[in-house]
Amino acid sequence: MIIYSIPLIFLSCLTFLESNSNKITLIKSKYFYFLTFLFLTFFIGFRSEIGCDWNAYFENFASVNSKSWNILSTQNNIKELGNQIYDIGYTLIIKILSYKFDFQGTIFFLSIFFTAPLFIFCSQLKRPYLALTISYPYFFVVLGMGLIRQSIAISFLMLCIIFISNKSLNKFLLFNIFSSLFHFSAIIFSSLLVVFIDSFEKKRLNIIIPLILGTILLLLTYYNYESVFYKILEYVEHSNSYNAAKSAIVIWFINFLPITLYLKNISKFKFNKFLKKTIIFFFIFEIFLFFLIFFNTIFAYRFLLYGFPISIYILSFLPDAEIIKIKSKYVTFSLVFLCFISLAFWLQNANHAYCWLPYKNIILNI
Repeated sequence: MIIYSIPLIFLSCLTFLESNSNKITLIKSKYFYFLTFLFLTFFIGFRSEIGCDWNAYFENFASVNSKSWNILSTQNNIKELGNQIYDIGYTLIIKILSYKFDFQGTIFFLSIFFTAPLFIFCSQLKRPYLALTISYPYFFVVLGMGLIRQSIAISFLMLCIIFISNKSLNKFLLFNIFSSLFHFSAIIFSSLLVVFIDSFEKKRLNIIIPLILGTILLLLTYYNYESVFYKILEYVEHSNSYNAAKSAIVIWFINFLPITLYLKNISKFKFNKFLKKTIIFFFIFEIFLFFLIFFNTIFAYRFLLYGFPISIYILSFLPDAEIIKIKSKYVTFSLVFLCFISLAFWLQNANHAYCWLPYKNIILNI
């Protein structure tokens, strides 16, 4: 468990230096930020046998590697391989990687798909190292090392939040498609189109791209509906075995509290109208998921994970919002302290923590 604390200690030190009014030049350096990216990519990319789905991913890799492109393109539309449902983007990428790399090498490259969008997202915030520190305990360690496909999908959706804040709705649609290719549940993000439908310019040339991207999203929905339907049916029929995501209510609180904090102090956060609409959308979404928890925790848990990007975004601005009469450095210290508490609590008490312990790294031979 101590090894998992090393990156968090490192990020915490950078967070405190970042919050210093006289910031050290090193903290501002994009090269140092890139070195931090390499460090965390090394930590997650060269892990071995971590996560409860590790063997399932290995079996799927072997299955994809053994099949020709022709078989992959006709085998149930690349939806079911090795008794697992895997989306087309994920399957095609691991097929390409399997020509040159073994499973461990593939895990490294998939880790880059996860860490790169995360670091780009955090770099766009006022306090990037604080955002990384907040992301580390659950999003990085638990999701990034466990739910490989969905963690990549959520990481790409983090860029969607940035595009929304920059009013780049076409890029938002494009990356929503990318994320859905890794985990189809990310298609839920396309619901934001309803919120922003009046924001697309009505000029004919400017409406073509959104229409094309929207059509692709509809095709993806049509392509995946059968496998999704049977997966839902499987969850319902075997609710006793699947309905065991006990941490769903905890994740709900983790995401709901920052959103509530923002809505109660909306004037203190200098967010544009696009972000405001997005946060309100997630507020409604979280309320819906709260009731879903009582029917099926596994469904609720899977969708609750998509609230992390907006929660991280809000919390990274908390020290500068001045919503309470406490110096920003103390707010920063409190957030970092909570990160250590949450990491330690999860590793010691979570039902599936044994899948992460001990930490194994093929390069360090541990």
